[in-house]
Amino acid sequence: MRTRSGTREKSERGQALVMFVLAAGVLFGFVAMTIDVGLILHQRRVLQNTADAAALAGAIELPDSPGLAYDKAQEWAENNGIDTASGDELDITVNTLDNSVSVRVEREQDFMFGRVLGLVSTGVHADATARVGSPLNLAGILPFGVLESAINYNGNPTTFKYDATNPSNGNFGPLAVDGPGSSILQDSIKYGTQTGICAESQSACQNPTANTQTGNVVSATRNGFNYRFNNTTTSCDSLDEVLSLDGESYQINGICNPFVGASNSLRLVLVPVITSFPNGSSHPVTIKYFTALFLNGMQGNKCTGNSCEISGTLVKIVADPANDATLGTYDPANGVRFVRLVE
Repeated sequence: MRTRSGTREKSERGQALVMFVLAAGVLFGFVAMTIDVGLILHQRRVLQNTADAAALAGAIELPDSPGLAYDKAQEWAENNGIDTASGDELDITVNTLDNSVSVRVEREQDFMFGRVLGLVSTGVHADATARVGSPLNLAGILPFGVLESAINYNGNPTTFKYDATNPSNGNFGPLAVDGPGSSILQDSIKYGTQTGICAESQSACQNPTANTQTGNVVSATRNGFNYRFNNTTTSCDSLDEVLSLDGESYQINGICNPFVGASNSLRLVLVPVITSFPNGSSHPVTIKYFTALFLNGMQGNKCTGNSCEISGTLVKIVADPANDATLGTYDPANGVRFVRLVE
């Protein structure tokens, strides 16, 4: 009996060892594949960031320079590690019909532990498309319409005049985007509008409208603009600090970009452009497009009684739009050119 019992114990130990070896092999295989899959996913993120950056860099040059758009996309891809001489693949397509740049990058990723299972490498790729367009719908704008006749991009300051008694005397008038009332207007000037210009429906974005503001709102206008002037830091209170000229358009310096959350910079605003101010108040006006305005300051004590004067410089900017902006077809008259990843 002792001999039979000892034989069974040895047999069981032998079986356990075999099962452990088999289980260890399976476990090692899972660990190995987990590590390799992690490396593949990491490489995928790296390539996606590269494709996104290359597509955006190229699209910024559209529609004026399709050739430069291609070159910029290639340059950014190479600067981010894409090396076609070492086997990486780079495919760039510039579409002048919809003003977009598409980038595809691909790279072979070697397996570290998968070789045990006969796996050598796998292709990892990423795709991105960026498009240039003009804004159709915006929230966070300055609720003042600027007459198209006052638009110029010569780099010189323009005096924007609001006349509460006769809008035709000025070139700048308040709009009730967030609703009527001086207190609502004051908050909209301070913080930007909370309502999109054509938020009701997408079709309304084709010919967006906004109502003119009722009554004399000079006091609310003064308070709202003073808030912007007083809450902008000294490092972001001049045009040269906020904007950098790039061809005919300006790029926004990161630390002074109010559209990506720089709360210390409130002088750069987006305003709607309209063709005329109707007689009376609370009438709809059609918005032709949007433009960027850098607020230089209040004109002395000329914001009392029935009128207000603000000094500002109109600029063309290239910007990454906020999530609540609708990207439309590019309009060369527009003073705001949006660049957005669409894929």
